Amino acid sequence: MAVQTQSLNQLIKSNKLNYFQVAHQAGINRATLWGWLKFEDDMTADQRNKVLTAIQELSNGK
Repeated sequence: MAVQTQSLNQLIKSNKLNYFQVAHQAGINRATLWGWLKFEDDMTADQRNKVLTAIQELSNGK
């Protein structure tokens, strides 16, 4: 996996997405997403990939 230079929070904001959209696209609850992002350094690779994929899909759909 590529090294992240931006936090997922920054990536969501820079793509002008909201957390509900990202959580919905990732198939998780908004509260779950917030919990993951609060402790981003502790996220598993699967969790990070799920969020990154959702951000990319939403960004490409604009």
